[in-house]
Amino acid sequence: MDVENTIRDFLQGKMDIVSFRKIYDRDPSIERFLQSIIDDLRSSGRPLKTYSQRIGDRVYETTGEVDYLLSPETSPGLLYGNHIYDSVHTFLTYERRMCTHDVETAAGASDFYSGVYSIYYQLDQSIPLTYEYQRAYCFALDVIPEYLSGGEAEKYIQKNIIPLFPETMKKTERVKAIKAKIRETFKSEKGYPCWAQSADWPLGKDGLPATYIGKGKSEGDLRRWRFRDESTGEIIVVEQYL
Repeated sequence: MDVENTIRDFLQGKMDIVSFRKIYDRDPSIERFLQSIIDDLRSSGRPLKTYSQRIGDRVYETTGEVDYLLSPETSPGLLYGNHIYDSVHTFLTYERRMCTHDVETAAGASDFYSGVYSIYYQLDQSIPLTYEYQRAYCFALDVIPEYLSGGEAEKYIQKNIIPLFPETMKKTERVKAIKAKIRETFKSEKGYPCWAQSADWPLGKDGLPATYIGKGKSEGDLRRWRFRDESTGEIIVVEQYL
């Protein structure tokens, strides 16, 4: 496998993110290649290159947090007890509190793409930045409620609900229709979970979302939420620590 060309194909949209992530997880040569870029920056002392990124109507210069890979002790995440990025592995695969690197979710795909791009950009500034994953993430923020933003629930929405409403629809109508379908699909008997960590609404044995039936008993920092699998009647208890 030509490691660099594989990375370039992914960054330029010639390879989809799920396929690339499978290769990344299976073949350590990709991670070693990206780590070599960081190691070279550390040893050479060369200043980081910034690139232009557009968020909405605003364009700003960024290094994509690569500076924290070079100096992990400066990471603002330390103030909040988050894991520090001391290697490419932690930078691209560590699932931070309230965040995920699961590329089958819009947030995870956007985060993972940005991470790979920001590292490779330090080697080759000619590589174009695609906004495909960022656009999908921004749209997901518009339609997916926070209590479903992550885990199997978000993947279910991405695969089974959003595609029902084509991008040719007017955005306001599309957003309204998707939100209504989400409320119809993710049933609740008593409010919605306020997760301690990332959202973790479970699916039943039939692959459909379970019904939320309320909070379970808390013990210290342990929080519980109860769901019912409508296909079996089984009660599913989700546990998270603060």
